[in-house]
Amino acid sequence: MTDKPIDELRVEDQLRWSKQILEVNRERLLEFNFEEEQFTELIDALTEAKVLSSFNQKAIKGIPVVSDKVEKLHECLPKKGWVNFKKAREILYKQFPVLAEEQVWNESKIDAFDRLPVLNVKYLEADGATSAISPVDGEISEDEETQDVDGMFSTKSKSRDSNGASAAEEMKEPIKRPDFNALPAYSMNARKKKGFCLIVNNEDYTSARGNNHALKDRKGSTVDAQATAKLFKSLGFDVEPQSNLTKTNLDSVLNMIVNDFPALDEYNCFVAVFLSHGENEALNCVDGRDKKIDDIINQFKGDSCKALRGIPKWFIIQACRGKSFNTEVLIDHDAKGDDNDVEQQSSKPISIPACADFYISYATAPGYYSFRNINQGSWFISDLCSIISEYSLTEDVNTMMTRVNKEVALGRVVAGDGGFRKQMPCHVNMLTKALYLGCARCSKI
Repeated sequence: MTDKPIDELRVEDQLRWSKQILEVNRERLLEFNFEEEQFTELIDALTEAKVLSSFNQKAIKGIPVVSDKVEKLHECLPKKGWVNFKKAREILYKQFPVLAEEQVWNESKIDAFDRLPVLNVKYLEADGATSAISPVDGEISEDEETQDVDGMFSTKSKSRDSNGASAAEEMKEPIKRPDFNALPAYSMNARKKKGFCLIVNNEDYTSARGNNHALKDRKGSTVDAQATAKLFKSLGFDVEPQSNLTKTNLDSVLNMIVNDFPALDEYNCFVAVFLSHGENEALNCVDGRDKKIDDIINQFKGDSCKALRGIPKWFIIQACRGKSFNTEVLIDHDAKGDDNDVEQQSSKPISIPACADFYISYATAPGYYSFRNINQGSWFISDLCSIISEYSLTEDVNTMMTRVNKEVALGRVVAGDGGFRKQMPCHVNMLTKALYLGCARCSKI
């Protein structure tokens, strides 16, 4: 437990506090008899105070059921930072004195043993997989807030909600928009259909264990599969869900898409989401056999898949990439970037490499575990869905994934033997244009 006031803590610890306070009081707010008009007034007041954005305001007001509006508010608030959380609490107390009397959203409601510790060391040692943690993909149960790695284990932690309540909106400065004279966007209307999204959800590893592979079932993965399906459907994509594929099944599905799917050349974008155990740059299929990620991607390169040549291809991979834990490191300030990079331009037609137009998003950096909440889904996928839902109308994929990086890196943590475990998503960008998923700028070529 920390003796420091929350205002003096690091930003990421403040975010964890606000999330924890909201979580403790979630049921009380859901039970509270909010009238539609009263809750609308609350949302308007939060927007006027600049706690919520106009986008948040519109999204919440568009939800028909009041209890679902409350859930959405709970999803939005932790992203706003501790100062805005306190503003929101003042507004809530002013409009609903009963909740003020009950001290809803007050840090004193959290028992001492639940409070987050303040770390006073500069580096935390990583001690690999231990008995305190369970291998392969990082799971977390809600009751004990236990996280499990898309690799191996379970331990005490501080979990967050499935919609990715976190640190992204701590970025106060607006992100620069691309110069479209220099960097055009992929067209989302050049072909007949918006996009195609394949979702492979490997959750049941019973047959792998029957083949003497120590792979646990990936509890909570269905939450990720449903969230990504809902997201891409909302963006106008055709979605093809596949569950619990053996290596042979996975090969068949991929071969069918590349070689025997005549409508593939009607899509402006291709997305493939893999939710699986993994290690050493390979996915663990449900029969225990591995499928190399490079082998999957190679099938969709321009020299192998003519239908997607010049079309953006985004691979999203929620899987472990090794058996190391990413530890927490304390920093004093952000490193300054160089704003003077200039890309050489050419008006002449050019040929492109076969591996062009790919964007590959990994849940974690090479060699490390990734984490998944067994009730709420994985850290990476829940934050990815939350960010894209909020920013797809104004930002390109690369910018949104930088937000996801910050969400996961600052807003997520699990406690383990020897210190805190963190996670850092990793992206490989081979796009030649900006990729927008949900706005008019998609049509600019």
